[in-house]
Amino acid sequence: MRFPSPTLNLRAAALVAAIAVVSALGNQVGVAADSSMSIAVMGQQDATWAGAPLGTSASESVGSAGCAITAVTMMLRYYGMNTDPGAFNAWLTANGGYAYDDQLIWAAVTSYTGGRVAFSGWLGPDINLIKAELDAGRPVVAEVQLGSNQHFVLITGWTTEEGLFMNDPWFADGGRFDSRYGDPNTGIVSIRTFMPVDPGAATGHGRLSWLANAVAAVHLSQ
Repeated sequence: MRFPSPTLNLRAAALVAAIAVVSALGNQVGVAADSSMSIAVMGQQDATWAGAPLGTSASESVGSAGCAITAVTMMLRYYGMNTDPGAFNAWLTANGGYAYDDQLIWAAVTSYTGGRVAFSGWLGPDINLIKAELDAGRPVVAEVQLGSNQHFVLITGWTTEEGLFMNDPWFADGGRFDSRYGDPNTGIVSIRTFMPVDPGAATGHGRLSWLANAVAAVHLSQ
């Protein structure tokens, strides 16, 4: 008769325990959801790059209209890339990353990162989708209106009590979305989503990463 391996039993027990802990945490989150990422704020009007022409535009600069590339840059730095709005703008300008002189071609992000972060969608203001992306540890670029102008911010998290959180390139600050742009259901015009090729490389703390991290810890102990 073959007796079951004590080591295998311990591993199985550890895996079950990990899943149980994560399930318990998930139930708590259902009561008070919190899915936020710590992403350093960058401002498009930083003197280091603000004066550079945006693409080949004769009138716009990174400081005046570089909100989209600054929002993307914050996201890329979160994914571990050493870049800034000035470097990103220079690459886009030299590599056909703009349309109509200064309009970011979103798919150029995939080329710029060598495929490490891929542009995955240009979508409407779907709040549930935004929350799902944040839960998975993926920040979302959102189009809003700043006065009468098109503007882009980086959505970095959400909680049940306070709603969405963002980093704002124009003001070089972070905070609650609704404190500046109102109800996100009406304040968000559209969103851009991105997928890191290796989600494990992200430094996010999305709720969906808890189970993966718990299971990975069990595997590493084997």
